[in-house]
Amino acid sequence: MVDLPRHVRGRPNPSGRMYFSFERYRGTPRAWPVVPILDAPQDDAFWRRCRQCEALIAERTHAGWEWAWRSDSGRSYPLPEPRGEGGPAAFWAAVDAAEMRDRVDDGEARKTFDALIEVYRAHPAFEKLADLTKRDYDRHLKAISSAWGSEPVAALTSIAAQEAIDLRSGTPSGARYFRAVLSKLLSFGGARGYCTANVARITEKVEHEVEPHKPWSDRAFEAFFEHARPGLHLPVYSALYTGQRSVDVVPMVRPAPGANAIELIARKTGAEVFVPIHSEYREILTRTHIDHPALHLREDGQAWTLAAYRTAWQREVTSKTSKGTAAPVSAAKATAMKTLRDGAFVFHGLRKNAVNMLLEAGNTEAEVSAIVEMSEQMVRHYSRDVNKRRLAINGMRKLEECWKETRANLFGDGRAH
Repeated sequence: MVDLPRHVRGRPNPSGRMYFSFERYRGTPRAWPVVPILDAPQDDAFWRRCRQCEALIAERTHAGWEWAWRSDSGRSYPLPEPRGEGGPAAFWAAVDAAEMRDRVDDGEARKTFDALIEVYRAHPAFEKLADLTKRDYDRHLKAISSAWGSEPVAALTSIAAQEAIDLRSGTPSGARYFRAVLSKLLSFGGARGYCTANVARITEKVEHEVEPHKPWSDRAFEAFFEHARPGLHLPVYSALYTGQRSVDVVPMVRPAPGANAIELIARKTGAEVFVPIHSEYREILTRTHIDHPALHLREDGQAWTLAAYRTAWQREVTSKTSKGTAAPVSAAKATAMKTLRDGAFVFHGLRKNAVNMLLEAGNTEAEVSAIVEMSEQMVRHYSRDVNKRRLAINGMRKLEECWKETRANLFGDGRAH
C-alpha cells in the first residue's frame, strides 16, 4: 500500500475494495465532515484530488457547514457540500470548475498565454478560419500553451521563441507553421495589451520549399484503372477534371442532370468554388450515374467517407489487408500497384495533373487559380515543369521559323556541294 497524503484515509468494504476520503482534524472537536475521494491511488486523478483537498476550506455555521476552495492566488470560490445534492461527483466538478475559473482569472490578470489563447479562439479572427486551418492552428496553439501557458505573454523573449522553433527543425514545415501561428498570436495579443512587441518576427525564418507532388504519368493511369478496385475510380476522374483536394473531392454531391458546373465550398479555404464540367467528364458522370445524392460510392452503393476512401486506397496500393498482412492479388496487379508506389504517384498528384493540363491549354495563372482554388503563387510553383516545356517548344518553333537563314549562316548556302 502506498503512503497516503496527510488527512487522506483508505477503508476497505466487506468485499475488500478500498474507498478513500479526506478527513481533516479527524478525531478532534474541529473534525470536518468526510470528503469522499472517488479515485484510487493508481490513477493520476487521485493525487490531483489530494492536492485540491489541501486548498479546501470548511467552516461550521449555525446552518451547517460552508465549503470553499482557495487558490494559490488567494481567491476563494464557494462549493456545494461533499454529500449534498448531486453527491461527491457534483462537489468535485465544482472544485474543477473553480480551479479552471481561477486559472482564467489569474491568466487575465497576469495576461498569460493561456488567457490570450482563450480570447483568440473566441474572436471572429479565429472563427472565420476554414475548418482545416482551425485544426492546424489548434495543434500549434496547444503546443504554445504547453510551452508557456501560465507565463505572461510579455515575458517571452526572442531567444525562447527561437529555441521552440529550433526544437521543431526536424520537420521544417511544422516549424514554419509553428512560427507563423506564434507570430499571429503575438500580433493579436499586442493589440490587446498582452505584450508590447512581437518577438517572433525577429526569429529566423524557416527555410522550407514545398515540393509539389508528381503528376501522374500515362503508365500510372493505365496501371490504376486496369487493376485498382472499381470503387476507387470515379474520385480519381473527379480530381483530374476538377483539380480539387481529396478532402473536397470524395464528399462531392452529385450534380443535377444538365448542371454546367461542380459547385462546392473548399474546406481548406472556405471559398466558393465553381468548376465548369468538361465534356469528357460529363460523359463519365452520365455513364456512372446512380440515383444517389453522393457522387462517389463504394461498390455496395454506399457513399465513401474521406477516411474510408483513404484507408481503401492505402490497402489497394500497398496490397495489404486490414490486418496489415499481404493481400492475395495477382502478379499483374502487384506489379501495377508497385508502379504507383515506386513512382510516388499519390492522389494529390492528380491536382498537379489538372494544373498542368489547364496551363498547357493556354490558361493564365489567374484562370487556373479560379478553377482549382489555389493561390496564383502556388500555381506558378506547380507550373515550373510546364513553363520549361513551353519555353522549349517556343524556342524550337522560333528556330524552325528562321532556320533557312540560320542554316545559311552556319553551313553556307549549299552551293559548295
